[in-house]
Amino acid sequence: MSIIHTHDVTLYGGRDIPIVLRPLCDAHLPYLYRWNADPEVLYWTEGDTDDRDLSYPPEAVHQIYGSVSQAAHCFLIEADGVPIGECWLQQMNLPDVRAMYPPACDVRRIDMAIGEKAYWNRGIGTQMVRMLVDFAFNGEHVDVLHCFCEDYNHRSRRVWEKNGFTRVLAEPLPQPQKGQWQYHYRLTRQEFIARRRVRPEPSTVFTLPVASLQPSQLYISAGKLRLVREWFDPADISRFDPIPVISIDGRTVMTDGHTRTAAAYLAGWTELPVCRDTDPLDLASYRTNVRWCDEDGIRSPIDLAARIVPHAEYERLWKKRCMEL
Repeated sequence: MSIIHTHDVTLYGGRDIPIVLRPLCDAHLPYLYRWNADPEVLYWTEGDTDDRDLSYPPEAVHQIYGSVSQAAHCFLIEADGVPIGECWLQQMNLPDVRAMYPPACDVRRIDMAIGEKAYWNRGIGTQMVRMLVDFAFNGEHVDVLHCFCEDYNHRSRRVWEKNGFTRVLAEPLPQPQKGQWQYHYRLTRQEFIARRRVRPEPSTVFTLPVASLQPSQLYISAGKLRLVREWFDPADISRFDPIPVISIDGRTVMTDGHTRTAAAYLAGWTELPVCRDTDPLDLASYRTNVRWCDEDGIRSPIDLAARIVPHAEYERLWKKRCMEL
């Protein structure tokens, strides 16, 4: 019988370093044994003790991950192909926190540990949490992420703050231990959506036919489309976030906004507000993306609207391909 309850979701991301979050399973137990036997690693992950010699034996590792994985997506973190740690997106398991929200609210938490110390202080935690946040709201349609760290763990505090979490509570901790306070950080689905909306200067916005826009993406995530529809009003074009575009070889290419473009087209719009994308861009990558679209017959958002896939498939079909590029 397996110890770790696994799943079939793999997440792809990273910037300078490719990061893959693979389903955690029993084959990864040797890594978990080693990381959970390292007192220096546990110093930062186990906040409720000041034991500098803390080490978990294999049977404790079995109990921890066997229990958590029953109500969580647990992942092995790979950076540039190297297993470096583990993380999970878990149903909220603390009654006092659950009581802070309505009973029907889907509240979850993110926990993480980078066990390979050579990969500390390289921004991987921030990027990995960004991937889990994206999966939580787009893939799982979570209502609230409620996460924790203690005051002494400055790295974890920065990770939550860089990903848009707000500190909502500070609880004093029983003493003696290395932390004085436990901090609660929260990010709601509405805040996640708002952080990703873009409103350029009105003077930079103009209108183009939907059919004249060339996508630079091969698929649409059904989860992302569902979030767009939470703010998209087909009757009010003034609330629509304009689509950023650039010119490549005489074609008007979308650099972002494919999901909201699909929502608009499916609502019957024939024209869209657009604006010139003035950010520094990797034009070689966009040319490659456009070539992929040509090869698959994706020459307008009309073609792309026929390629709406579940979010987990979007990760595999599109984000994995982009990461490899």
